[in-house]
Amino acid sequence: MKVKTILGRIYYIIVAVCVFLHVVILSLSFFDNKHQEKYCRSIIPDREYQTDEDNRRFVFSAQKIKDGGDCLRFYTAHMEVSVYADDTLIYHVGQQQAMPKVSPGVMWNYVGIPSGAEQIQVMIRAVYPEVRQKQIDFSIGGYTQMYSGMLYRSMPVTFICLLEILLGFFMVLWWLIARTKMKMKQTLLHFGTFSFLTGTWALNETDAALLILFPVRVEIVFVSAVALILMVPSFVWFTKGFFDVEDKWGSDIICALAYLNLAVQLILQLAGIRGFRQMYTVTHVLLGITLLYTIVMLISEYRKTKVHRHLWVVVVGGFILLGTLVADLLHFYYGSFQTSIYDIYGVFVYIIIFAVEVCRQVAEQVDAGQKLQLYEELATKDMLTKLYNRNAYDEWIKVNRQPKKAKIVVFDLNNLKQCNDTMGHAAGDAYIQNAAGIILHVFGNCGNCYRIGGDEFCVVIYGNDPSDMEELFRQMKQEQDEFNSKNAIPQIQIAYGYAEFDPETDRDIEDTRSRADDKMYQKKREIKADTNENKRTE
Repeated sequence: MKVKTILGRIYYIIVAVCVFLHVVILSLSFFDNKHQEKYCRSIIPDREYQTDEDNRRFVFSAQKIKDGGDCLRFYTAHMEVSVYADDTLIYHVGQQQAMPKVSPGVMWNYVGIPSGAEQIQVMIRAVYPEVRQKQIDFSIGGYTQMYSGMLYRSMPVTFICLLEILLGFFMVLWWLIARTKMKMKQTLLHFGTFSFLTGTWALNETDAALLILFPVRVEIVFVSAVALILMVPSFVWFTKGFFDVEDKWGSDIICALAYLNLAVQLILQLAGIRGFRQMYTVTHVLLGITLLYTIVMLISEYRKTKVHRHLWVVVVGGFILLGTLVADLLHFYYGSFQTSIYDIYGVFVYIIIFAVEVCRQVAEQVDAGQKLQLYEELATKDMLTKLYNRNAYDEWIKVNRQPKKAKIVVFDLNNLKQCNDTMGHAAGDAYIQNAAGIILHVFGNCGNCYRIGGDEFCVVIYGNDPSDMEELFRQMKQEQDEFNSKNAIPQIQIAYGYAEFDPETDRDIEDTRSRADDKMYQKKREIKADTNENKRTE
């Protein structure tokens, strides 16, 4: 079965399972939301004060809150929060001194109301000017019910983010494992990195992350900002590789701007001049430039190939990504300063669409690589003996004209012509195969074995001293005798000779092979003389 078919079936099985699980989770979340509504209701502050341009104060009657539950909940975006029960501080979220200008981020605040309190005051200070007038909505209810209800509601989108991370991780892992053997391009690597970074960024924006990772909210802001910036170069490299575009400067400029943006933001953040969230506009502009780059690549692809399935997939994916980006920017700047659920779903659909295309490309590369490997094998391997052929030997000669400490061992099969004439060419082929098997078994671990003629073989060896060579020849003679004792016809007689490259006497390795040939022919005459002597004795 072809690799493309196997990958296609595995992919569709994974997608089917994911869709099924997502529907189940979405259904559970929907029914649980209906169940949670009676445990949570909105509440309006008794009084609200704007103390200055950055600070607001909300006052509640503690009894009014307790009538609806034991917990006050509200959402804040880049604001410091202090909650007092009468004059006692019962809840605080602020900036960390270890890293100045790091926003507390976006978060859901759950404040338990202590018994005996009469008045609750919520003090909010905007960290950034952009969020000074952000509306704060309060709700009350049971802490456990509201907390679990929000987790349930965020499960579907959290599941999507985790799928993006896992998909990206496995694509990168697949590329790392198979890149050399399958000769895969880096498209899979870049798309996997993009998927992983996108999932990481989106996961940090979910309500589940805001609740579960509340103790490390500053780290969330840092990771989310870095992931969003690094999405730009990974997406550019993927686009360039996917369209197979020879782009001399466009992609390099965009990637350089992304890295410069990351460096500048880190410096400004650590220096306490501006926070990550205040510089998101620059990152969003880079994302827009990256999308424009993709559109240019799309137009270029259309001009080259006109319309086909591959291009239609790109068009659909591009419109989804464009609509998602526009909707998310509107939601971010005019809404909650948080990524919308629709953006996360839109990016996930884009990733799924292109994951199919990338896997198709990879499968085609694998099939092409397998065919190329077969062609290379046909060009360099002798089909009868499976040793390297004369072409491979000649290519080695071109690269290694004067190899230091190299030995050439040459072999010749005695009586092959007689075997062909008396027993037929099938027996002659068997003779060659059996002799080649013995040579490969003895010398295969020492160097490359070549069939350079009809009954001529040679082995190139590095590093063996003369005593090692004598042991190898003794082993070959032993295996030859064992074979002949079990197989009377045809009998194998392998003549051999070897020589080591000598820069003082050899112009190149071919001179070394000539000296080895002389020794081999001397050995050949000795074998024939011994054979004739044995016949006279018998």
